[in-house]
This record gives sequence, C-alpha cells and structure tokens, in this order.
Amino acid sequence: MEQDKELIQVYVKSIYTSQNNNNYRVIELGETNGNRVMKVVLGMFEADFIAAALNNKIFKRPMPYSVMNDIFKMYKIDLREIIIFGAKEHVIFSKIVLIQDSNKQEITTRISDALALAIETGAPIYVEKYIVEQFFQNLVANPNEILINKMPIQDMSLAELNEELRIAVEDEAYEEAAKIRDEINRRREAGTTGEATNTTIN
Repeated sequence: MEQDKELIQVYVKSIYTSQNNNNYRVIELGETNGNRVMKVVLGMFEADFIAAALNNKIFKRPMPYSVMNDIFKMYKIDLREIIIFGAKEHVIFSKIVLIQDSNKQEITTRISDALALAIETGAPIYVEKYIVEQFFQNLVANPNEILINKMPIQDMSLAELNEELRIAVEDEAYEEAAKIRDEINRRREAGTTGEATNTTIN
C-alpha cells in the first residue's frame, strides 16, 4: 500500500439500482475497519458484473475483466491494489497499481473498471482518507450525498469523450459539455482524434 498519503481500506457492501435512472447502479463501499459507507454511481454493465462476481456466478462466456485477469496471470502481473482519489465537485477518480517483477505502474481508470478488476483479482480497495471524511461531512447537510464515477477527460478515449458529451448535453450540463467539447477540439487540432463529434451545444 502507498505510504505517501493516508488510505482507508474499503469493501463492496451492496449494489442497487439508482432511483433516478434504471441504467445506473449505486454501489456502497464500506470501511473494512469502521462503520462508514460511501455511495458511488456506476454504469449498469460494470456494476452487474461486480454483483455477479461477488455471488460467484459462472458466466457462459469469458467476461472482459476475467480476460484481463488471465492476461495478468499469463505475464506475471500483480494487481497490487486500487486507489480511489481526487474528489472534486462530487466526481472521483481511481487508479490501479500494477507490479511486474520490480517494475511498478499506476494507471488512471474509471472507478467502475477498477472495482470490477479488484473483485475479479481479489485486490484490496483503498480510498484516500480525506475523501471519506469529506463525504461524511457533506452527508450532514445532504443525506442523499453521492459520488460520481468518472475519470479525467484528458485520459478518456475519443469514443468516451463523445459519449460523455452526449450525456452532458442531454442533462443540460452545458458547462461540463463545453469542457468536453474543448478537449475533443484540442485533439482534433493536434491530429489525434481521428473523428470529429457531431454533437452540438446550445
């Protein structure tokens, strides 16, 4: 476990369908050595995989996270831990910590993917302490406090950016949509996107 920042170990306590949108799930992360619980919104596919894996469901076909675990084993890569970090305006990020021989790599990823890999591989899940404390301070003012599962737009693929832009426009979150559009345009100008988006912002 990393020593530069204080971390709290958590586990997946429960998963249920969001009351606001049936396409999303709410996952509760409970403290391993405490009673506090954090709530995070996940996509339906990843959350359902996590729920099935926790219940030891056998899939008829290999699932993406199972395939990733097989690749890790094949190349002797140890998924040491996942770390949830960087909460800002209810959006949190995560990274997976990989060890191969003496080499260590940290890869930023969506929390849903990180959690699914943790469940598949048995890797421990940690949250930066200040995120847990901030979450519970906010709970006092807002009993429905919830965190959003995303990754920095700079780390998203073009397809992910276009999907995030579509959702932001549908939700009339125009400030967020403008940031995503700017990132897409920046990549297009740099010649790194391949395709331009057709989504417009009012």
